[in-house]
Amino acid sequence: ATAGSLRVEANSRERFVEQLHELKTTGGSSDLLAALFTAVHAETQPTLSRRRIVLVSDGQSADWMLDDRASWERFHDTLKTVAVPTDLEIVELSGESVQQSNLAVQDVRSSRVSVGVDQMLMFSAQIVNHGNSTLTPRSVTWTIGDQMMLQSDVPALEGGATRDVYWRHSFSEPGSYAITCRVDADDELQADNDVTTIIEVVERIPVLLTESRPDLAEMQRDAFFVQAALGWIDGQPLEERSVHAPRSIDPDELSFIDLSDQHAVVIPNFQSLSQEAVERLQQFVYDGGGLWIALGPRTDAEAFNQFLFAEGNGLAPLELDRIREQANEEEGLSGTRINPFQKEHPATSHLTDSQKLDTGDVTVTRRWRFVPPPEGEATSVLLSLTDGEPLAVEKYHGRGRVIVQAIPLRMQWSDLARSQAFVVMTQEWLSYLTQPKAVQRNLSPGDPIVIEQPDEGLRNAILNTPQGDEIELTADVRGDRVVFQSGRTALPGEYTLELGTSGEKIPFYVRRNIAESDLTPLSAQDRELFSGLTGLRQGRTKAGFHGTTQSEPVWPMLLILLTGLIAAELILSGIIARERFGSEPIAESSEQSGAFANPFASEPSEPKQRQSSIQPAEEQVGASR
Repeated sequence: ATAGSLRVEANSRERFVEQLHELKTTGGSSDLLAALFTAVHAETQPTLSRRRIVLVSDGQSADWMLDDRASWERFHDTLKTVAVPTDLEIVELSGESVQQSNLAVQDVRSSRVSVGVDQMLMFSAQIVNHGNSTLTPRSVTWTIGDQMMLQSDVPALEGGATRDVYWRHSFSEPGSYAITCRVDADDELQADNDVTTIIEVVERIPVLLTESRPDLAEMQRDAFFVQAALGWIDGQPLEERSVHAPRSIDPDELSFIDLSDQHAVVIPNFQSLSQEAVERLQQFVYDGGGLWIALGPRTDAEAFNQFLFAEGNGLAPLELDRIREQANEEEGLSGTRINPFQKEHPATSHLTDSQKLDTGDVTVTRRWRFVPPPEGEATSVLLSLTDGEPLAVEKYHGRGRVIVQAIPLRMQWSDLARSQAFVVMTQEWLSYLTQPKAVQRNLSPGDPIVIEQPDEGLRNAILNTPQGDEIELTADVRGDRVVFQSGRTALPGEYTLELGTSGEKIPFYVRRNIAESDLTPLSAQDRELFSGLTGLRQGRTKAGFHGTTQSEPVWPMLLILLTGLIAAELILSGIIARERFGSEPIAESSEQSGAFANPFASEPSEPKQRQSSIQPAEEQVGASR
């Protein structure tokens, strides 16, 4: 509430209550273990002899992360060895109770994050009922910015059920668009009823093709079928909606050409590359570019393994073995078909639609065989044959992606280039490969916001956060380009970057942690586990925990011990005195006279008699001397 210490008084209490009421639910996550570590390690005043930490929680199980046992045990050790003795109390406001009702939009997905003008795009959203009772949403709404585009009904969802909703849309103008799906329902947590994703609509995405024989007829050129699948012939688009703009170069040009403006490089019939070209491609992919290599009859396997595989340290995911003839004896075919039932992957999700595409009818008669990876290592396979052998594999390198295909992208060794699936595969794989090169507008908490633009003298920008803060950014000049960057993205929500005085706003969206939508409380087993990991005791009300450090100061114990010793000494002295002299007091003299005589005494007193009774003993002592 405040930057420093503040005495708790009537006025401060009133202000604290006002601040609590002003707080609003955010999309942020709770990390209670990190919060406790921060509190224990907080700087203290030198005069502080003891402190108390109180953690208030609603008991949501997801916030505690009890699966991380090692970290909780480390916290326990830290609590015992902290310099200042610390009392820790955890207060659960709700305790173990019936799970609350909550509908949440889990995620919004799209087949691409960059799309061309007027290209149809499919959006899907997942709605989850995190409660244990049936809930019926009133409606689901799709919006672009503040404009509602579609509203539809959703059937009732039982507790724990999930339902996907879909929407198709195309954009007529280039730019950045915020697409939001919102479910309208009465539940306990409204902050997770909508999710936003940012889509970039572009005019063109530049792609580089290598063509080793431009003098051959079109059907014999390596790059011809790729260009045709992208909607380009002789360097011209067949239709305005062709977003990928291919340009052909000689393979030797890869050694010196500037690749910074390209989003992907396609080698449709790989032969060999110089070491300089490979190094430039490595840097290109590392910076976010995509590389698609299709092997063919002219591939130099030795050079491929030396420069591209490089004993597992290169761009290629697997080493090449040899060319293999394919046959399917069961079906009497001279080749093996492509397996249409691929695992779920962004690059192959559309190829599995057997009702619309002929992926399963494509026959491969010859291919390069990949050397299997070592035992225990896995390789991502995009396409495989019905005999289980991989046909296309991928690898991540830096921010970029690499696909290596065992057959060329022309009508050699297969009939892939003449299939319907080839057009879809070419466009989807290039969209997948070029995605990292695009500006990353959909982020996770902590991911940096980065945007790079040509240097036109612009040096200042304003970043608007979901909290309403305005952060001033200064450009970092890199050659002929400028970069604006900020890492202040801890809180989920929509951010906008305003460049200069033009008023242009570039949207970014930080996704929330979907685990925050699960309101399941701590169970009795969770509390027992927590007590064992931290050493804290369960409270009497079963609604919290309390404990203390074991590094207690020594001096209070020493003071108590010293007081006990003094008291014990006094008691022991009294016991010895009684045993030696008896329990009755001994008179100082045998007679009382003068001013000290007892005026009320008429008979000799008892002490006088006792004094005379011990007189013989005194005489004996004197005689002995």
